[in-house]
Amino acid sequence: RIAQILDAFRVSVVGVEGFEADDVIGTLATAASARGLEVVIVSGDKDFYQLIAPGIALLNPGRGGPAAVEEHWVDQTNAGERLGVPPERVVDYLALVGDTSDNVPGVKGVGEKTALELLKTFGDLDAILAGAARISGKRAREAVLQHAELARLSRELVTIRRDVPLPLDLEALRVRPPDVARLAELFTELEFRTLIPRLEGLQEVGAGAPATSAPAAQRAPAVADVAGVPATLTAASAEPAIVDDPAQLAAVAAECGRASLVALHTEATSLDPLRADLVGMALAVAPGRSWYLPFAHVAPDGELAGGVVPRNLPPLTSAELAPLRELLGDPRVPKAGHNVKRDWLVLRRAGVELAGVADDSMLASFVLDPGRRSHAIDDVARERLSLTMRTFADVAGRGRSERPFAAVPVADAAGYCATASEVVLQLHDALQPELEDHQLLRLLETIELPLIAVLVDMEWHGVRIDLGRLSEISRTFAAELAALERTIHQAAGTDFNINSTPQLRHVLFEKHQLPVLKKTKTGPSTDYEVLEQLAAMGHEVPRLLIEYRELSKLKSTYVDALPGFINPATGRIHTSFNQAGAATGRLSSSDPNLQNIPVRTPRGEAIRRAFVAAPGAVLLTADYSQVELRLLAHLSGDPAFVQAFTQGGDIHRQTAAVIFNVAQDKVTSEMRARAKTINFATIYGQGAFALSRQLGITQDEAKQFIEQYFTRFSGVRAWLDRTVAEARAKGYVETLFGRRRYVPELKDRNYNIRAFGERTATNSPLQGSAADLIKIAMVRIAAALKQGGLASRMILQVHDELVLEVPAGEASIATELVKRHMERAAELRVPLVVTIGVGTNWVDAKG
Repeated sequence: RIAQILDAFRVSVVGVEGFEADDVIGTLATAASARGLEVVIVSGDKDFYQLIAPGIALLNPGRGGPAAVEEHWVDQTNAGERLGVPPERVVDYLALVGDTSDNVPGVKGVGEKTALELLKTFGDLDAILAGAARISGKRAREAVLQHAELARLSRELVTIRRDVPLPLDLEALRVRPPDVARLAELFTELEFRTLIPRLEGLQEVGAGAPATSAPAAQRAPAVADVAGVPATLTAASAEPAIVDDPAQLAAVAAECGRASLVALHTEATSLDPLRADLVGMALAVAPGRSWYLPFAHVAPDGELAGGVVPRNLPPLTSAELAPLRELLGDPRVPKAGHNVKRDWLVLRRAGVELAGVADDSMLASFVLDPGRRSHAIDDVARERLSLTMRTFADVAGRGRSERPFAAVPVADAAGYCATASEVVLQLHDALQPELEDHQLLRLLETIELPLIAVLVDMEWHGVRIDLGRLSEISRTFAAELAALERTIHQAAGTDFNINSTPQLRHVLFEKHQLPVLKKTKTGPSTDYEVLEQLAAMGHEVPRLLIEYRELSKLKSTYVDALPGFINPATGRIHTSFNQAGAATGRLSSSDPNLQNIPVRTPRGEAIRRAFVAAPGAVLLTADYSQVELRLLAHLSGDPAFVQAFTQGGDIHRQTAAVIFNVAQDKVTSEMRARAKTINFATIYGQGAFALSRQLGITQDEAKQFIEQYFTRFSGVRAWLDRTVAEARAKGYVETLFGRRRYVPELKDRNYNIRAFGERTATNSPLQGSAADLIKIAMVRIAAALKQGGLASRMILQVHDELVLEVPAGEASIATELVKRHMERAAELRVPLVVTIGVGTNWVDAKG
């Protein structure tokens, strides 16, 4: 990300493979000075003091915070004052004192004061080493005599090279205007919201005309045709009519009924729409034509304090509000919002069913550029419309001063809500042409928008939890954690706080002397990756720690947390499904997140057993079998890969037979396991290093397996290469149904970022197509269940799996219906196969 931001700022990044950045800086500074240029090195690293010379100065920019350092300038006139030695002796000084942050050992026993005295007495390091026996202080003398080689090594380490093979291309280093559009895109994605307004004046930085963005085909459409951020951002504001008299609603409903599009925005008493009471709602039919309907506002200062209770409309279910209910429920009146799903749930809880949803600007933004981090209405409005919007905190306050929205003065609440609804209309006008130009309107209208109603029903229905079973699991996990803790202490040879990183570092890297594989600012890393590598080396304590952390996370994240998510009114958990989350188009869930419960582990199964059907009902699970591999066969068209699926049977066994050139009945369990790993490694773009770690083999062996795989499945290799090449040319990849994923990383100068881009380019069409398939199936299943008058309901969607709660008497017909619609979601070269199971809990249903 740093490299991307620097590139957008047009800051030249110079690097030479095999050389440290310090050496590159030293070479550039020396070469520029030799040409008569005045050079300033901006850094707080004292190593650069050695470069200070006529024409070369150092600017330490300082830092803020508790350990603040003031900015200061260092050149030949004051360099000696900073370290106590002139620039030409900085290397000798650092070689003596060392630098732990840069792994420079120095001479143990020689500190800063002693180093300065030695240099004053002897002149330089060579003279100190030659005359070590004559050093007056015993400790210093013995230290230098004993560690002379370390001193020489340290000198090599701290010496900055000035001869890196690097031409000084001043034109390439010239200051240029920043790519403000790209910066705005990055800052929005990274949520650097306070920095965005400061971009306005950047077009004046540098020489020449303002720089333009990358070609539109290589960039997300959000900024593809933007040369820069507008000089000013306009504050969005609305002055709606406040409708607090039911007699006014007939006229409002009539005008809305004639509109080409009605935008709505609701505010409620809770972020959880299943526990939220409607406070107010705004309707808009055009910019400058909007209404605010208050339902549950209270006196801002409280009635007891003499506050005046504002006038509110009666509940939505009252007879007086029939015109409004009819408007909201009329499918002939097209409606739009930003995150309509939430509005729909809030209105349903208030007693009204929404119909006629024709647009959702959040989903439109997501479809246009799924890689963006934020699709919040204020971010989208700022970028697309050059509008700044008042935030919720602006009207309701922050921190301790925050008040419920019901206590916000009606006039303020009206302006805030109506602005949102009017902005939705403007976003509709701005985004629709882009959706059409990029052939994405069909994806929005046939998959994402119809899915809203499906997800509303799923969230509303929720899933039942067996609290007694969860309590039992919690006790079991607690006992297992205690036993694991005792085992870890025994293996470590000491008692310590397992959750204390400093104590864990001491045990692993000091007491047991395990190798330090990665460092953080505060010391050796003890993260999962490090523990995994140490465990693979045969160390027992790291292996046990991994198990302890995994069990602890399961207990805290699911077993102990799930009861808190149960809605007291329904006795069920109502997770929230997010359509605008994963860049691949997959659904994610939150409050709680049910996507990451382990599937194939005994502990994960124990948790899933707590997800149960209601009395008289069963859970039905429907899981796509190896859908991404089947999509790979379809997209690549590789004859051998396609044949492996059309023959039916075990795809991994068939793949093993092809790779190892043996008959299927000769395939061993080890061959099958390796073929399965290689199959999925292909999907996720893993190389020999990652595969070797997974299979426990050498990199050369892994490389050979990969070569064998692509020799046998040459069509797969050709598709992967072709997909990356097309993504590099167009700037994006597409799913079977036209969903785009932009891959700007393919153009990055950093190798690791480019490699990530290549993996993204090959994996996204597979994951994204799988996501589209199950969404299509969900929409069709919901329609079929309704048409058939069935009481069966979808309640969960996890990766490639659907879970339904089905009356026991409907199990047979629901099984046939779900299987048919999932397997016919698309026509592929290979059959789509769905595994169906039925049981009283989630695990038993999967069989």
